[in-house]
Amino acid sequence: MVFDPFFGDILAVRIVLGLVIGLVLGSFTTMLSYRIPRRLSIVTPPSHCPHCRAQLTVRDLVPVFSWLSGKGKCRYCGHAIGARYIAIELLTTLAVTAAFVGIGLTPALIAALLGIIALVTMITINLERR
Repeated sequence: MVFDPFFGDILAVRIVLGLVIGLVLGSFTTMLSYRIPRRLSIVTPPSHCPHCRAQLTVRDLVPVFSWLSGKGKCRYCGHAIGARYIAIELLTTLAVTAAFVGIGLTPALIAALLGIIALVTMITINLERR
C-alpha cells in the first residue's frame, strides 16, 4: 500500500471516505441501472421522479437519507420510490467501503471503483430483465 502523507494510513479515514464516496457512487449506479436499459441519456435530463417527472433538488439527491426522510415516497407527488434505489445505494456503498479498506488510497482503487460500478449496474439490469 502507498503511504499518503496527508491521510496517513488511518483506517477510520478510509472507512469514512469509503462511506461518503460509496453513497455518491451508489446514487450514480442507481441512475445508470435505470437509464441504460431504457436507452435514456445518462447526462440529461437531470434526475427526476419517474412518476411525476419533477426535477429533483440537492435535498432529494442525498443518497439513502433522502429516501429514508421521505419514507420511500416522492416529495412532490407522494408516489412510492422502489426499494431498488436504497438497495443499490447500500450495496454499492458496502462494496466501495470494502475497497477503500482493503486496497487503500492507491491507484488500484480507481480501477476497483470502476469495476464495482460496472458490476453492480450489470447485475441490477440483469436481475430486473428477468
